[in-house]
Amino acid sequence: MDKYSSPVSYFWGAICTLFGALSLNDIAVIVGIILSIATFLVNWWYKRRDANHKERLRQFYYEKHKKDNDDCDL
Repeated sequence: MDKYSSPVSYFWGAICTLFGALSLNDIAVIVGIILSIATFLVNWWYKRRDANHKERLRQFYYEKHKKDNDDCDL
C-alpha cells in the first residue's frame, strides 16, 4: 500500500505547495488562461463540425440536383 500512497501524497503535497505560493491574482490569471484555451478549443471543434456538416449538405444538394446534358430542354 505504501508503494502507491507515497507518490500520491507527494503529488498532492507539491500541488498544495504550488497553490500556497501563488497569490489570488496569480491563480485568477492561470484560471483565465486555461478557460480561454478551453473556449478556443470548443469553438474550433464546433466550427469544424459545422463546416463538415455544411459540406455534406452541399454535396447532397449537388448530387440531388445534378442535371445531365441530355435532359436539357433548350
